Amino acid sequence: MIKIGLGTYSFGMDSTLPLVEKLQKAKDMGYTGIEFLANDMDSHSTQEIKEFLEQTGTECWSLHASMDLISGNIKKIADLGGKQIICPMHAFADAEEAIDCAKQLTEKAKEAAEYGLRIGYHNHSDEFFLDNGKPLLSYVIENTEPGQVYFQLDCGWATAAGVDCADYIQQYSGRFCSVHVKENNKFVEPQRPRSAKDPVQRPPIELDENGKPILTEAMKKMLEMLKERTKIQCPMGDASSRIDWKAIKAATDAQGLDCLWIVERENNYANDMIKCLTEDAAWLLNNL
Repeated sequence: MIKIGLGTYSFGMDSTLPLVEKLQKAKDMGYTGIEFLANDMDSHSTQEIKEFLEQTGTECWSLHASMDLISGNIKKIADLGGKQIICPMHAFADAEEAIDCAKQLTEKAKEAAEYGLRIGYHNHSDEFFLDNGKPLLSYVIENTEPGQVYFQLDCGWATAAGVDCADYIQQYSGRFCSVHVKENNKFVEPQRPRSAKDPVQRPPIELDENGKPILTEAMKKMLEMLKERTKIQCPMGDASSRIDWKAIKAATDAQGLDCLWIVERENNYANDMIKCLTEDAAWLLNNL
C-alpha cells in the first residue's frame, strides 16, 4: 500500500491549530509523513518538533523553504530524520534566470549532501511558461545534475498548465523525489513569472508572540486571490478530473527512485479543509 504525506501548508496560513494538533489530525486522516514549512521550524525548537512527531506517530519527510532559508534548515531537517528540502518557488522569467536558479539549487545540494538530504524545486503553473519553445522548468532540470538536484512535481499545477505529468516524469526520469497531490479539473494559462529583477510582491509573514502568523490586510488580500485561483481543485477521483494518477504512479515507480507522495491543497471544495484532506487520503490509500 502506498504511504502518503501531508504538507502543513494544507491547513491554511490562517489556521489557528497548534502544530502538534495538525500532526495528530494528519495521522488520524491516514497520513504517515509530514512536509513542514519554514515557519514551523521558526516557531518551535527541533526538540519540540521531534517530540510532536513521536507523540503523534508521524514522520518528518520534507520541508518547504525559500532559497534563502534552505541552508539554515539543513541540519534541523536532518536531525528530524527528513529526506528532502524543497524550494517552493523562485523568481525566474526567462531561460537565463532559470539557469541561474539551477546554479543556486546546485550549491544548496552540495551543502545538503553532507547530511544525506535531497534538495529539490516545486513548480506552480507558471514554471511551464515557454521560452524558445521550452518550459522554464525544463531549463532548471537540464542545468542541474541527476543525483544531485531533484524536483517535486506539483501535479495539480502542472496539469493546469496543460502538462501530461506522467509523460513529463518519463522525460526526466530519475529526477523526481516527490509529487504534490491535488486534484484539478481546469486549465490555467501559464503566465510569464516574476523576474528576479522585479521587487517581491508577496507581503512578508510576521509572527505573533505565540509564533502564529499575523494576518495583515495585504496577506488577507493575497489569500483571497489565491483561493480564487485555486478553484481548479476538485475531489480526488472526480469524473471532471484532468489527472491520471495511476499513470503518474507508474511513471514514478519506473524511475527506480523513492518518490514521496504528499498531499497539498491551497483551497477546498466543501468549505471544510479537514473533510477534503480526509477524502484525499482515503482515495489515495484505496486506489494507488
